[in-house]
Amino acid sequence: MVWWGWQRWQREIDWMALNGINLPLAFTGQEAIWHRVYTKMGITQAELDEHFAGPAFLAWGRMGNIRGWGGPLTPSWHNQTLALQKQIVTRMRLFGMFPVLPAFAGHVPAGLTRIHPDANITRLDAWSHFTDPYTRTYLLDPNDPLFQTIGSAFIQEMTSVLGSDHFYNCDTFNEMTPTSSDPDYLKSVGAAIYEAMTKVDHNAIWVMQGWLFFSAESFWQKAQAQALLTSVPIGRLLVLDLASEIAPQYNRLESYFGQPFIFCMLLDYGGVNGLFGNVDVLLKNMEDARKFPNVTLVGTGLTPEGINQNYVMYDFMNELGWRSTSPNVSSWAIDYARRRYGSDDPRLGRAWQLLMRSVYNCTTYIRYHGKGVIIMHRPRLHPKQLRSVYNDATHTLNHGQYVLVTRPHLDVKPDKIWYSVVDVITAWDLLINVAKGENNAEIFAEDIAESKQSISKPNTETEDSYGDHNAVLDRSFPQEQPSLNIGSQEFYLDKIKQDFSNNKNGEIRQMNHRNTQELQHNRVRRSGFVSNTADRMEYTDKASALSQIGKNSLNSFHPRFETSMGKEDEISEANMDRKLIRDGISASTESNKRTGKYGPQENESEMDVEMELESNSDPRKNGLEARNKSVTNQATFQHDLVDVTRQILQLVGGQMVLRLVQNYNNNVLLALQESHILLQELLVDLDLLLGTSPDFLLGRWVDASASWATSEKERDHYIFNALNQITLWGPTGEIHDYAIKQWSGLVLNYIKPRWEFFSQTLLTSLEQGLPFDEDRFRWDLFTLVEDPFTKDTNISYPSQPQGDPIQTAINFHTKYRPIFDSRFLHILERRYQSSLGQLAKMKMMKKEVKGTE
Repeated sequence: MVWWGWQRWQREIDWMALNGINLPLAFTGQEAIWHRVYTKMGITQAELDEHFAGPAFLAWGRMGNIRGWGGPLTPSWHNQTLALQKQIVTRMRLFGMFPVLPAFAGHVPAGLTRIHPDANITRLDAWSHFTDPYTRTYLLDPNDPLFQTIGSAFIQEMTSVLGSDHFYNCDTFNEMTPTSSDPDYLKSVGAAIYEAMTKVDHNAIWVMQGWLFFSAESFWQKAQAQALLTSVPIGRLLVLDLASEIAPQYNRLESYFGQPFIFCMLLDYGGVNGLFGNVDVLLKNMEDARKFPNVTLVGTGLTPEGINQNYVMYDFMNELGWRSTSPNVSSWAIDYARRRYGSDDPRLGRAWQLLMRSVYNCTTYIRYHGKGVIIMHRPRLHPKQLRSVYNDATHTLNHGQYVLVTRPHLDVKPDKIWYSVVDVITAWDLLINVAKGENNAEIFAEDIAESKQSISKPNTETEDSYGDHNAVLDRSFPQEQPSLNIGSQEFYLDKIKQDFSNNKNGEIRQMNHRNTQELQHNRVRRSGFVSNTADRMEYTDKASALSQIGKNSLNSFHPRFETSMGKEDEISEANMDRKLIRDGISASTESNKRTGKYGPQENESEMDVEMELESNSDPRKNGLEARNKSVTNQATFQHDLVDVTRQILQLVGGQMVLRLVQNYNNNVLLALQESHILLQELLVDLDLLLGTSPDFLLGRWVDASASWATSEKERDHYIFNALNQITLWGPTGEIHDYAIKQWSGLVLNYIKPRWEFFSQTLLTSLEQGLPFDEDRFRWDLFTLVEDPFTKDTNISYPSQPQGDPIQTAINFHTKYRPIFDSRFLHILERRYQSSLGQLAKMKMMKKEVKGTE
């Protein structure tokens, strides 16, 4: 939002009005007001330059986390943003909204210590790996008389320019710990903060983010929280329960001790990409809030760190504010598809039913979903898995640790999967079928059927065991990958044969039995391009000869994947019952019937009939073809098709990385070379796919930043801000990849070179027989790839989509869909079931602990 001009802001405000939002934050241009206040106090321009963060980092500068990074701010920036803020608040009020303006939180320039050496100003702790001079910000104690002087002066100056609706936001301790936990001190601090508002506006209402009670729960125990919250008269403090959808705090703090609060959905961290939602948890928490004794709930809200992703969740959340009971999600999904695409094609509704019950229904309490996509992150040898937010292990950090966006490293772990990949693949098939304009929804349904029959029970095998996990990927890739047909498959197979013969003379590195087995797997990989059902079944039969799959059911976790096989039974893929599934709907079995908020599946026979449109003589055919064309022309459908396809490619990319690292660890040089080529090709494909949509373009982000410039120097400065925030996020990557994006231009020019550098380093390590130097690699990666990218402000990135999103998605479905055969789906489903099993175990342990208290 920092780069938005008036046209974009106008659209956003109109969207707010249409969705019933009446309390929007309005923070734009406040640095211009602060500049006036501080210069009147004698603070120099140089001191302000050290204080204000750059445009892309303003939010963290305002909250006292950092200072100066990305700055300075120019006079033209101040003038333009203040003029824009006037337009923003005017239009908000035109629609009956109450803009929330900023107030003084106590974070001051270091220069204030020069002017007021006796003031009670302390330096806070360093924030998130930042070092001086960009952190350890200065905080003026609210009990110091100077706090009232500055706070009231700011409110006076701001309201004289912008007017007031009496709502003011102030967050003194957001991710920063107070100097004392004494309740009396905290009560006096709260009273002083509010007094600075009421000195100018007697009707002031303090709006506080409740994030501090979530992120620093160990500090904000009941006594400390009550002291702060009750320091203000009841009704004069409004708390934003910032992450109510996963971790509400009102229930821990007695409904904020009588202060009103808003139930908010945070959902997204860093503006990252990745399909994610938590429908069931959200609905349960909302229902619990309504039933909470003496609850002070007064509204619902959206508080994401970034937007432009997962639109369905924001639509869903906005609607909950108008409901007194939870909706039937299955029916809601059908209605959503009809509204979104202007079509009643049942395949669209079915696709959204599948998505809503899978990838948009995380129940494992995880957050920061897109940040973990391994390919998008900095390469390293020892990647981390999900980290705990609380001591309560049911809450974990970085939900969706996709291999795709994490910095390359060797100790890579499989993606954490909180959803049934089978459902997402089936939804993808349905969307592709609509995109093709076909009537019969001919999909790779036998893989779905087989995966449902071959899911094995959770076992004690750790996710580090890659033998079975990664062998599947090599056997699953189709042959038709133009850049690989000669340079990879034929060359490497001949090379492998030659190396085996040369090995008798000791001319190549000795390989153990496992390595030899992997090379045999590589020989049969991509044995034929699969383009239709018959070929697909033949291909699966060939692959089935290589290994067998365990088949114990996971009925206790996932009733949709019941089987009739015994615990110890083992069968090969060749003997699996290949029942086709029309239009992504499973064969009618009792185990597939679901009830509850997602609707009874046994009533879907009518949908089955509606979707059986194979006959050319069907009078509905022409009407359906017309509707298909209408749907594919919709920008919403094109966006969703690209987004779901992107999700699939990042899953494939994660598996490729696992294979790459395994080949290195097993000293298989030729296989490592091939894995590198495959990974590079996938990243090119991903960039090409993203480039067909206006919503996934780096060029739009860069051009928007440059549009604020009034000189070449400003232009370079703003583009640097834009590039650094979505990559290194700091001078040396202090919180690198926190706001990483899957955008065309970023994938090709930043993500791909990082993985290429990582692969080349691994290849050199094997060729020279030297160990992988993690520290040296990180430094070289930073100096040779990452830092230069952020400072090259002269590259022009496309800001308009290129190519046909529909045809591109169809092409990649043809290319990558065969990978998801029953074996690969089995692996992904096992990871999903494992996450559910871990969650169940954690909940049980939590209950046992409570029982002993």
